[in-house]
Amino acid sequence: MRAFAALCDDLTGSSVQSILLKDRGLSVRQIIRPGGELPVPEDGEAIVINCDTRRRSPAEAQEIFRRFASLFPPSVGIGKRIDTTLRGHILDETAELLSARPGAAALVVPAYPASGRTTVGGYHLLGGSLLERTEVARDPLWPVSSSYVPGYFTGTLPCGLITMETVKLGPPAVAEALSGLLAGGTRVVAADAMTAEDIETLAEGSASVAAEIIPVDPGPFTAAFLGRKLPGRNTGTALAVIGSTSEKTARQIAWTEGKLRCSLFTLLPGERTDDALPRLRAFLADLHDHGDFLLIRPSPEIVRGSEAATAAVLADLGRETLRILGRKICGILLSGGDTAAMFFEGSGTASLAPGEEIQPLMMGGRILDGEFAGLAAVTKGGLIGEEDGIYRAVQWLRKERN
Repeated sequence: MRAFAALCDDLTGSSVQSILLKDRGLSVRQIIRPGGELPVPEDGEAIVINCDTRRRSPAEAQEIFRRFASLFPPSVGIGKRIDTTLRGHILDETAELLSARPGAAALVVPAYPASGRTTVGGYHLLGGSLLERTEVARDPLWPVSSSYVPGYFTGTLPCGLITMETVKLGPPAVAEALSGLLAGGTRVVAADAMTAEDIETLAEGSASVAAEIIPVDPGPFTAAFLGRKLPGRNTGTALAVIGSTSEKTARQIAWTEGKLRCSLFTLLPGERTDDALPRLRAFLADLHDHGDFLLIRPSPEIVRGSEAATAAVLADLGRETLRILGRKICGILLSGGDTAAMFFEGSGTASLAPGEEIQPLMMGGRILDGEFAGLAAVTKGGLIGEEDGIYRAVQWLRKERN
């Protein structure tokens, strides 16, 4: 896959899909009023098309999806953005995409945990309730009478299911289950997901299978899947200098490493700047791909009483990394008050331009003066942020480059 086209059945859905893809660092073009011809996306680009089919008849929706799907060569992946409450021509439009790609399979992941939509045992829930027990059952245009996702395809496109029991086992188990279903001829597979992490697991597992996968979802799964399959823009690498060794920070790092490509340099216990700098320079010289973020952190076995000295060395390493890599670094995350203060002092920084509170007490901005004036920067305490705090900081820095 060198590029991607997401076909959406309404305008608001196309806007949601566009933002989610942009948040993954992808180059995105949203087409809100497609004409007779559509642009073929450039390498690394995703185009998001408002097909405006939800208000149309099934036959009209089929014809529109059939025509649009035929415009893209095999090197351009395709997917379908669906409503979070399963309204719309889900079967008809998915069938058209599968007809356009005979060797592909649709992976249907309706969950959108951030908005209270989850899927368990194949049943799609809104705020923990079956769809038919919520207000969407009384929708005047699209009354929803069933929450069972495989049932939307039964009779026309038999649908397999990857359950939570498999998702909990991780990406390899997802890949094995999906490969087994596809080997048996199944072309539509629904999947359970209750959390954002479940969606990442499904994306990681499905991205590793050989068959072409057509994402069918409200946006989060497509974004996570393309984040692994489609090269993003040349946004640069975010530098993270993290002085905290707290368990919370360790969990935040683990979360980020599970979703982004990371290069790690570890400061040894009691190591001084004069010893660490040669190791850092050799480490950077050997890196052929700096990844999405470059992490400099101390060994968890930090010598008690050496916290201030460790922060000073980390600050020195952060500044040296910026000098060596220059524009390859899109921004810096400084975690730990002492580490941040010593970094700014050593680089002659006296003022920052505030930009955004990325999460409570985690601030993003831009350095205004000193050696690294103009560089995007995020500061956070070692005990600050949710489990995805470092991930959100890194993604914010990578977006700021653009």
